Amino acid sequence: MWKWIGRHLSIIVPAASGLALVFVIGVAIGHLRWQPAPIVGSAIAALRDLTVNADAYLFGVPNQHLRDRRFSQDGVVLSDLESMQPGVTFISGLFGNRLGVRLYSAAGQLLYEWPINFFEVDPDVMNYPFDALIHGDHLYASGEFLAVFDGRGIVRVSPCGELIWRNKRWSHHSIDLDEEGFLWTPVYGEPYDDPRVIERPFRFDRIAKFDPKTGKKLVEVDLVAALVDSDKVGLAIANRPTFHDVMHLNDVEVLTADVAPSFPMFEAGDLLLSSRHFNQLWVVSPRESRIKWTFSGPMIGQHDPDFQPDGTITVFDNRTGGTAKPINDYLGNKGGSRILAIDPASNEHRVLYQSDARNTFYTPYRGKHQILDNGNILITETDAGRVFEVTTQGDVVWSFVNGYDEERVGWVMSATRYPESYAAIADTKCP
Repeated sequence: MWKWIGRHLSIIVPAASGLALVFVIGVAIGHLRWQPAPIVGSAIAALRDLTVNADAYLFGVPNQHLRDRRFSQDGVVLSDLESMQPGVTFISGLFGNRLGVRLYSAAGQLLYEWPINFFEVDPDVMNYPFDALIHGDHLYASGEFLAVFDGRGIVRVSPCGELIWRNKRWSHHSIDLDEEGFLWTPVYGEPYDDPRVIERPFRFDRIAKFDPKTGKKLVEVDLVAALVDSDKVGLAIANRPTFHDVMHLNDVEVLTADVAPSFPMFEAGDLLLSSRHFNQLWVVSPRESRIKWTFSGPMIGQHDPDFQPDGTITVFDNRTGGTAKPINDYLGNKGGSRILAIDPASNEHRVLYQSDARNTFYTPYRGKHQILDNGNILITETDAGRVFEVTTQGDVVWSFVNGYDEERVGWVMSATRYPESYAAIADTKCP
């Protein structure tokens, strides 16, 4: 019996606490004649938090960042140096009980780990232990890097793990640099009350531009105004909108001048957006507050669209549908995730890569991709705790698994291949 209690303690404790909480609230309502609705709502939220994050509260385990293990080995488990794109790989995610970033060589050597733990950067705003997420990053050749402290802002970090600057402008999900080095991210903002769009108060993402030297916000793009001005309000109206997060904007990418000639329907400086809740891609002119192009249909819960030099837009199509389990070969119920290429001139799309018998691939949420110079694709499969590189023939030529323990892996939030010269960051000497 005691063994059973030990194994199920993380369920028993929050359940018992929840029952006690409900009892106390019932007594308070009865004796103090409080209005029950807001109290019960807060109690339910507290109970949900305690139940979901019990292991974090009680045992110091970062459950939010963990998923069941699908692969047995850890670290760089495959490295075909002849077939992979040369360079080093910058990875952000959970490493042990640290939220941080690492740099790996092509052969699998851990070249450098920045001495920073993002769980310790701002503990006063964390609702529970490990309540932090890195969702978007960029590495400079100097060893400095940018990271989106999801929902809270952006940080710029030195090679020795010191905060160069930090803002608190509610950036989330992604970061992209334009040709001048300015930063673009999705940002949260104050609620809207605009019945032309939705007949009750709602939250809708914005886009912001930041100074890379200081973190100061320079420009904010109002996407509700863009919807109204473009006469495209219908794009944002679902049968049952999620009022606290209508759009769920999870990426913004700038069309640079060197790639713009491949997209004659757009202009340099236009912004490519991804809305997970709408299953849509948009291209927006920040200068004109106008939506120039939209696309939907094949994608479900997609992430990380990118302009490509060949005139296509590639995107990580999560195909969200169900949990990855052994019974469905870890593919959910829609056949797993995939990478698509879209022609914005014709709105035709094709599959660049998806699961096959050689490699199952699925993350219902999160995930990124990078089209490499040799045509290979580097894929971040967040919920599998894995990064892998595939050729145009679908062969896996590089693979990294982020093991946490024998049964679980830690989330990998992002992986980016940088030139071999970035390996010099490993020579950093810190006090």
